[in-house]
Amino acid sequence: MTFKPSVLEDRGAWLLIRQLLEGSLEALQPVLDSSSVYGFRYPSAESILERDAKDTVDRLEQLRRAGILEGELVEAIFSCTRCASPDIHPQYQCVNCSGFRLRRIEVIEHFSCGHIAPRPEFTIDEEELKCPQCGESLEGEQRDYKSESAFQCLECNTTSAQPRLVFRCFQCHEMSLPSEIQEQEAYIYRLNLEHRGDIIHYLGFHPTPEGEKPSRKKHRDDFDDVDRRILNILQRDGRLSFRNVAKRLKVSDATIRSRISRLEEKNVIKGFTTLVDPSHAGMEAISLIQLEVDAKVLIKTVQSLQAVEEVKLVMETGERQNLILLGAFPTRESLNAFLDQHVRGKQGIQLHTVTLALELQKYDWMIQF
Repeated sequence: MTFKPSVLEDRGAWLLIRQLLEGSLEALQPVLDSSSVYGFRYPSAESILERDAKDTVDRLEQLRRAGILEGELVEAIFSCTRCASPDIHPQYQCVNCSGFRLRRIEVIEHFSCGHIAPRPEFTIDEEELKCPQCGESLEGEQRDYKSESAFQCLECNTTSAQPRLVFRCFQCHEMSLPSEIQEQEAYIYRLNLEHRGDIIHYLGFHPTPEGEKPSRKKHRDDFDDVDRRILNILQRDGRLSFRNVAKRLKVSDATIRSRISRLEEKNVIKGFTTLVDPSHAGMEAISLIQLEVDAKVLIKTVQSLQAVEEVKLVMETGERQNLILLGAFPTRESLNAFLDQHVRGKQGIQLHTVTLALELQKYDWMIQF
């Protein structure tokens, strides 16, 4: 299946794919709803795409056919052949007169003469059964007769063990045979891992319909000038007290405290620490490692690498070398030990390059706002 990025031209699709990429949304589950056009809907996707139930189903299918989503079939919902409504119900119909006034009864078949009739016609008393056709007394079930369930039509009095099954639409009242009923497939939608790199590459180099990248727009919506000035001050000196920061910005201590707490809750501020230059702190093997990781093991690999203390940066890209690592190892031997344990020989992981730094010319994680 080819990757077709042209379907990502509206803001809703951007936001949906972003959430699937980030993991805040793992999958889109269908919810049965007889009032919707297809008999099911995707409420979470409706709010993101800002579309109604029908348009959302159609949009998700478009994303699946474009190779951006993959679908796992959950079930097929029956719908009316005339109006496509899922509000259809099975009913039994008389094979003789096509009436619907059928009553379930018990019938008896007498083996010797082959007569079949409702049980009351065989009954003499509670203990004795007698065939109304040949007059023989029946000795026991499965010996000379058998009983089974059947349907009797109250219109034409026809008795049938297998009446006709039809589906009646409660919207347009159309009658359909099982072979005529339409089916609408309901899927669980997930991000297509085969094209994960292509999607990341496309999202990184194309603006949203509003003319800006979603991540940058989010920052501009969430930050104001006070937030930016707080971040700039703390990045230069994280040891400053709330009071000192407040004095510099000419606001109250409480304002600084609440602003910093909010930035921590939003994971803008990940913590306060001392910036150490690894090249001056005994780290002899500072390395840039480029990997090509199969999409099927990408998430598991990233989680494994994040847990390694010596790995300081894990960056996913849309290129062939889709994982770039920055590592700070005390010796080359420890670097090789890391590669042997986490990279070499691992299924779905290919090592492309390991570049050792001779000297760090610049080492600064500060972001100027």
